Parts: sequence; structure tokens; C-alpha cells
Amino acid sequence: MRNSQLLSLLCAMGLLLGSCNLSDFDLSRFTDPSGLNPVIYLPVASGTYAVKNYAAVPGFGSTPVTDSLVFNPISYSLNSMSFNTTGTDSMVVIIKTVNETPMKYRYQLSFTGKIMDSGSKLLSAATINPQGDVIEASHDSLEFKLDTTDLKNLALATKMDLSVTLYQPDQGTVLANVLKSAQISFKIGFRAPINLFKVKL
Repeated sequence: MRNSQLLSLLCAMGLLLGSCNLSDFDLSRFTDPSGLNPVIYLPVASGTYAVKNYAAVPGFGSTPVTDSLVFNPISYSLNSMSFNTTGTDSMVVIIKTVNETPMKYRYQLSFTGKIMDSGSKLLSAATINPQGDVIEASHDSLEFKLDTTDLKNLALATKMDLSVTLYQPDQGTVLANVLKSAQISFKIGFRAPINLFKVKL
């Protein structure tokens, strides 16, 4: 009885092994690195800047402001940060802004060899009421891609410089007292895919 049971078991195992086809398995998952690349998110800098501290606002009280304004340059130190680009072939810089000023704006973020410009199409002004007061801030988010050369320059950079210019809105009157008390905020971060097959442990 025992011999017949053993023989039956061996036959069953043979059938199972015979029906096991490697083509039924997706072996590419073991060799394709694309599914194994984590994405790293790194906040770099942020700040909220009052217009009166970075630009000379002409006029007082309810005097209309008719000119564009250029901010004094804002610098972010990178001395406390260490950029290891091993396993990284590209990176995306994400810049999020909240504009509480009644003026449209444009900015440039730069470090050695790289300028990230928000573009000639100006970003939105905050919404103002007929009296010139700000009633709703505008929000924008832009992304800029860095290649391998940019990454090498970033690793050598000691700072990033931010320049901001404010322009007249499409409609409404900008008042000196409103603009002086207004502010604009920036949040800057990096997003980068890491190729684990290029990382030396």
C-alpha cells in the first residue's frame, strides 16, 4: 500500500513539474530596473517676502503705483547641503509660489551655469476689489528639469539666487499702502529618480 502511494505521489509531482513553464512567469521584473527606481523628494528652501523689504514702493497711502518694481536679489545658501548625484541622471526643480501682491510677476532662480525663468508670460496677480484691496492670493507651480551638467554645477554651487519683478495687473489700480504691506512666498524643492543599479553600496 505504501509503495503504491509513493508511486502515485511521484507521478503527481512529475506531472506538476512537466506543466511548469518558465514562460508563464514575468522574469523581466527581476532584471528591469525601471520598476525599482525610487523617487526622492527634497525641500530646499522657502520664504515669505514683504514687498516693502525688497523693493522701493513709490508714494504713500492711496497713491496709485504705476511702475514695475524690481526686488533686491534674494540668496539661498547651499553651504549646509550636500548633493550626491550618484545614481541620479536628472532632477526636477519645483517652485511653488503664493502671490499676495496686487501685481503680476516674473522670477528667475539661478545657480552656477543655470537660469530657471518663469517666462515672458507673467504669472498672475492677486485679485483686488474696486477699492484696490487684495481679496484673494494667486498660486502657481512650475517645474524645471536639470540635466547631468546642471547636476554637476549644482553640486559645486554655494548658493542659489532669486530675482523677482512685479508688473502692473491687467485691471485694477495698485495702491501704495496695499502694495507695501503685501507679500509673496516661495517654496523650492527637488524631485529626482534614483537608479539603484548605479548606486555603489
